[in-house]
Amino acid sequence: MARIRKDILKMSNPWDPTVLWYARAVGEMQKRPIKDPTSWRYLAAIHGFDPQLWQQHGYLQAGEALPSAADQNTYWRQCQHQSWYFMPWHRGYLAAFEAIVLAEIVKLGGPADWALPYWNYSDSANAKARDLPTCFQSKTLPNGSANPLWLAQRYGWNNQPNHITLRPETVQLTALKDAQFVGTASGIPPGYGGPQTPFWHGGGNSGGLENLPHNPVHTNIGGRNGLMSDPDLAGLDPVFWIHHSNIDRLWQVWLNRNPAHQNPSSDNWLEGPVNRKFAMPRPNGSGYTFVAKDVLNTQAPNLNYVYQDVSDPLGGASRVAQRMQTLAAIHPDIAAASTMANNPKTELLGANAAAIKLGNSTVHAQMQLDNDAKNKVLSSFQASQAAAGQLKAQPSAAPQEPDRVFLSLENIRCKVDGGTFNVYVGLPQGADPAQHPQNLAGTIALFGARKASLAEHGGNGVSQTLEITDIVDRMCQNQTLDTAPMGVQLVPVSDIEDDDEVTIGRISVYRHGQ
Repeated sequence: MARIRKDILKMSNPWDPTVLWYARAVGEMQKRPIKDPTSWRYLAAIHGFDPQLWQQHGYLQAGEALPSAADQNTYWRQCQHQSWYFMPWHRGYLAAFEAIVLAEIVKLGGPADWALPYWNYSDSANAKARDLPTCFQSKTLPNGSANPLWLAQRYGWNNQPNHITLRPETVQLTALKDAQFVGTASGIPPGYGGPQTPFWHGGGNSGGLENLPHNPVHTNIGGRNGLMSDPDLAGLDPVFWIHHSNIDRLWQVWLNRNPAHQNPSSDNWLEGPVNRKFAMPRPNGSGYTFVAKDVLNTQAPNLNYVYQDVSDPLGGASRVAQRMQTLAAIHPDIAAASTMANNPKTELLGANAAAIKLGNSTVHAQMQLDNDAKNKVLSSFQASQAAAGQLKAQPSAAPQEPDRVFLSLENIRCKVDGGTFNVYVGLPQGADPAQHPQNLAGTIALFGARKASLAEHGGNGVSQTLEITDIVDRMCQNQTLDTAPMGVQLVPVSDIEDDDEVTIGRISVYRHGQ
């Protein structure tokens, strides 16, 4: 019988036995030396490890004995980001962690069917879904002893209240609409799962799920300098594992919501990475390796879990999507026909003139759009709108899907992770962004940007892609797309300081279509 990973917000009370056993096991693991493969710190270092940062935050003492260099090279600093291995690696990582926690729970006299809970912060039916669960806010357990799930500096160094509520825009699930798992190296489109890479511990373009909600949830919890805001520290926060349990759940949600949603079938992914296998410790301290194909079935003996709820949370569709759904209702083969008819190309529409620096105030950027490329976008939307009527008269015609339009924020660099910005496109002159949620393209978070800005990791920072098809479609309807240039506003929603040196190399907009 598969163990059930449950929604922490739907448990009987904030200190449900599942949570209490988690806290007790974490407490035991935190007592172990960092050299122990089943210790809290060793497991966190598998995700990322920076000795200077760990010492600054009090998680490593100067001169403390570490695992051998060989063990560090095999097990530590493995997290896969900006990569099509983002989801399979984190699934395997959670499974290894869960097995060690479960073994500790059984040793303490707990249930053998315990499973890691998840935090469904995107649950629109729960007004409190975005509140950090109570068990992470309380300094003590119900019996009055210290709570291992509580951190004094969860939100960095500025002593913010421990009560944290995620911002609504950080938990959006628009990525679930992406039809493809694999993105392109340029991020146009990003794909749900990210671009094809080898073993990857660097920067580049993230996939849709990593862009949102994964990254902003990290920085929303960690703030400036908090553990969750930096990949080299994040695994030290007990919230990390509950957050990633939900991210893993959203992989299954994506697969379930549309039969066309499929994992990659290439050997490069299934058998990969070939340049360095993923390595994890067992509860007895020994190690093992795995590849992507080993973690595809959560009910397989090596994983043995299911989620309490993997239903589709999205209701309704964009105007562009509704057009294609209408066409599909008229012509049952429309989806296959339109897909086969297309060989989409990526074309630059426009870009801003120079790199920009971000800070504590709103930054404006403008992009002059190429007339020929812009007219192609206009024509594609007009053609899709007219296609339904044409299909009624000629059912055998296969329509052309409308263009998709993407905003690319390239080479985001910084010295401190934790910044979060809301990105607005096409706002009216002088408009208050908060009054125009329909112009919100998305949220970018600096999670991982600090490390990717370092020379030893390439120094190019990270890049993020936001789909703005619906916004551009409305601009076409309102005849404002012809009003060049296209404006972009980046509004900070977290603490940023000048010496964080947050910069964006270029902001560009692309069409993806015929």
